Amino acid sequence: MKTWITYLASLFLGLATALLLGDSAWSLPVFGTLYSLAVNTGALLALAMVVVSTTSAIASLRKDALGTKTAGISLLWTLVTALVLPLLTGLVAGAFPVAFPVSTTAGSGSVSSAYVSSVFVNAWQLTTSGDPVLFLSAADSFLVPVVLLALIVGWALKPDADIIRPAYITMNSLSEVMYRIARAIAYFGYILVYLTSCYMFTMTYQEKTFFVDAAFSALLVIIPLSMSLIVLPVLYEIFTGAKGNPFKTLYRNIACQAAALTSGNYIFTMPFTMACSRYNDGVQKRIASSTSSLFYLFTRGGSASIATFSVIALIASVTGAAVDIPTCLLIALACALMSFVASLSSGFEIMFITIAAMKVMGIDLYSAEVTMLGLLPLLSGLGTLVDTQIALLGSAVVARRSGVDVCPSYKDIM
Repeated sequence: MKTWITYLASLFLGLATALLLGDSAWSLPVFGTLYSLAVNTGALLALAMVVVSTTSAIASLRKDALGTKTAGISLLWTLVTALVLPLLTGLVAGAFPVAFPVSTTAGSGSVSSAYVSSVFVNAWQLTTSGDPVLFLSAADSFLVPVVLLALIVGWALKPDADIIRPAYITMNSLSEVMYRIARAIAYFGYILVYLTSCYMFTMTYQEKTFFVDAAFSALLVIIPLSMSLIVLPVLYEIFTGAKGNPFKTLYRNIACQAAALTSGNYIFTMPFTMACSRYNDGVQKRIASSTSSLFYLFTRGGSASIATFSVIALIASVTGAAVDIPTCLLIALACALMSFVASLSSGFEIMFITIAAMKVMGIDLYSAEVTMLGLLPLLSGLGTLVDTQIALLGSAVVARRSGVDVCPSYKDIM
């Protein structure tokens, strides 16, 4: 059975489980533990795939002189989506003002003024520690040093000398092994998505904030939906010269999007994204591996959009007045800027971008942003969903612009 069917089934089964057991006191702790188990499983596979497949991909791209082109198109796609999506969100939030509803987490604590700087300090300490045990323990939230190492080793692995070729061939063979493992796990990944969906839906159900304000909740859903069905497909057609079908890419890869929505963790989603890009979209292994890692580092246009909406709604909630459109656009630009370093706080990109953007703009809401914690699983899920769509479409764009795209028949996709 195709993964898009099994993953959708697991998503709805998770929703049904949350509605059935959501009132139980034990449900959230149990589902939270299972959620952590599922995310850690995906993160460990992502770590292995980055170490092996990204290294092999960079060497292969350099061998055929495609490295610069791949990186250039990927970064341009990243820059455009990181700017366009938050700016459009700012326009919509300014034109249809809503206030962030008060959640049960309001007044429960405060956000340290040193939060943003502590993220950078912790990232630096982990990167420079050189301790592989720490890398393994942080795999579910921090792969930056691993990606950078893979890029460096892959650059040096270019098979331009006889002594290097055996190493290159070995690494390429190991990369194929990793993709076969990822494919096998993708077939049964609906079990992991069921666990993550149970946690997300139960958290949202017990928190009840999503059901307080219909206008806020509707806009929160409409914005990412519009990005998925209108904005990103239009950008895809512009980048490819209207020579592809973005909706085919999106529906064939519902599995990745379900994993992103329910986990709110881009690292957990990476193995699914890489495997589906190759087997469902016909993207070459070397392009799928390299672009996925590059997008992990810089591509958070979806998270920036959700953060833009959240900041504007928080300001409206605190001040009791709508935010004017010029200010909304400035907030969008600040969120877009902060999104380029949001990978330092994987899993908490929304909160990081929100707080960092407010720091940049000198906005003090007296810890009102803590109220976001009640909706954070849903906010993170929606942001990661759009980020994953950007990665899937971005890989397809690079493949098409490089002239190496192949469209598998439906019977051959996962």
